[in-house]
Amino acid sequence: MNLVVVIPYFYPANIYGGPIFAAYNLCKKIAEIGVNVDVITTNINGKKKLDVMPNVFISQSGLKVKYYNQYLFPYFSHKMIFGLANDIKNADVVHIQSIYSLSTVLALFHSFLQNKAVLISPRGSLSPWSFKHRGLMKRLWIKILIKPFMKCIHWHATSQKEIREIQKFFPNADIELVSDGVSIEESTIKSLCNTKWQNSFYIACLGRLHKVKGYDIMLKAMPKILKNYSKIKLFIAGMDEGELDNLIELSNSLKIQDNVEFVGQLEGDNKNCFLKYAQCLVMPSHTENFGLVAPEALFQNTPVIASINTPWKVLNTEKAGFHVINTPEAISDSVIRLIKEVDLYSKNTNQVVKQFYWSKIAIRYKSVLFKLYKS
Repeated sequence: MNLVVVIPYFYPANIYGGPIFAAYNLCKKIAEIGVNVDVITTNINGKKKLDVMPNVFISQSGLKVKYYNQYLFPYFSHKMIFGLANDIKNADVVHIQSIYSLSTVLALFHSFLQNKAVLISPRGSLSPWSFKHRGLMKRLWIKILIKPFMKCIHWHATSQKEIREIQKFFPNADIELVSDGVSIEESTIKSLCNTKWQNSFYIACLGRLHKVKGYDIMLKAMPKILKNYSKIKLFIAGMDEGELDNLIELSNSLKIQDNVEFVGQLEGDNKNCFLKYAQCLVMPSHTENFGLVAPEALFQNTPVIASINTPWKVLNTEKAGFHVINTPEAISDSVIRLIKEVDLYSKNTNQVVKQFYWSKIAIRYKSVLFKLYKS
């Protein structure tokens, strides 16, 4: 089985957050169980470029990766226009991970000409929240550049929530459910944890500082929480994407600044330790197609409170946290209730997270690939 993954950016472009790690880990695990994986991408990493050799295949963790040199437009390389046709010629399945990217259009076009089986991962880009920004342009993109290829497209969803989002645009879509997961190797703590985490009593939020993450809702939940737990801290970890000043201003206006700290981007063991010693992780997002930080926290036996805009209803059914409406009141009430019985919720985390180990997910993914190849 030869799989070609076409994605506008790829590991180690960590600036793009969860989807990068999800794509990277899924590719690694599927390669470990006998699938030949080529990744076609660009060398873009935010406003910078990755320090990699461009336009040739290089070996990386059992994968062959070609980083085309990004040129003129984000996520695009003029050499990809002609190179992609050759890159996919031996593919049994072409897995495209993006919607609004020129690499997606090129991959669809060349796959159509070569009669390749195609799987597309929207990665949350069909959510209602996504269309609050450039919604008309995105709808035109879908109508003009995606729908003409519908007969050759199979869809990949990471949750039931994302299945519904795909069906809204493509009612007759052929959709395969393969969730994202958590890496046991990367989540296992291998060094001593920072005493800052060990000695603090805190709530954790983890993810880029962007409006979609809803951290303003979490800040508004803090005054009520502080009435019950006056010494608790809120630590928000993540790279700023334009929201830091607004969040600092809000925390000052709420007079909770002494109990709120923005700790920056965390990686590796430092991130794992941050999750391990938290009372809980709160994910007040306006939308998530999966929400990788949830299983990462659960792996550390840390309960999770997630908004109903995320696909984490299992937190309620397994009593490993709460899946609640995305309001300050609902979140504050959930935090207060959880902390009172934190040991009860913590012991149930393993029952949830074991469903999301990459080793299990890779087997499901491989079966999907063979199904598409034979169809």
